[in-house]
Amino acid sequence: MTYLKASPVFLALLISGCMNTYYDKLDPYAYGVRWYDRGRYDLAAQYWDPLVEKSDCDAEYWVGVLHFLGRAKPQDNDKAVALWRKAANGNQPKAQGAMGDLYYQNASFVFLRCPTCNIQKDLVQAYVWYRLLEKSARYEGEKKYAKGILGNLTAEMTAEQIAQGDKLVSQWQPIPKDCGARNWW
Repeated sequence: MTYLKASPVFLALLISGCMNTYYDKLDPYAYGVRWYDRGRYDLAAQYWDPLVEKSDCDAEYWVGVLHFLGRAKPQDNDKAVALWRKAANGNQPKAQGAMGDLYYQNASFVFLRCPTCNIQKDLVQAYVWYRLLEKSARYEGEKKYAKGILGNLTAEMTAEQIAQGDKLVSQWQPIPKDCGARNWW
């Protein structure tokens, strides 16, 4: 009988390949995503709430979604926007896209619409958030969304507005620091 002897380095690489993925057994965020995907928003919230307390920007984004939709959380646009803004300021791509949508408010193009979120339409702020999304996007869908929406948005902006937005983007720094959003794929 032949036995394969695995080196410790190989085993470490094999195990680390499973970390920070949808199936990571050690990441409570991953458990929350799997429960969310199954429609068990209450269980997702149980995994994400403690992470929000630790300023996990991915959890902040998704708990914001739960508040926005009123699933497993009271429907609360102000709470959703506050969580998205915090996550976006930490460089979380989906939250940056959400903030861009809230400032753009063009129902023909945006994914997220919220006429009751008390945010005034601001093309420059929308541009800044979408440009930040474009820079931080990890997945093809995020990159494609940012590119498409920026094309539509810039068609509505003046050269001065675009220059103002570019200046703000060049000066932007994550607050308080880059949150290290997960990259699963």
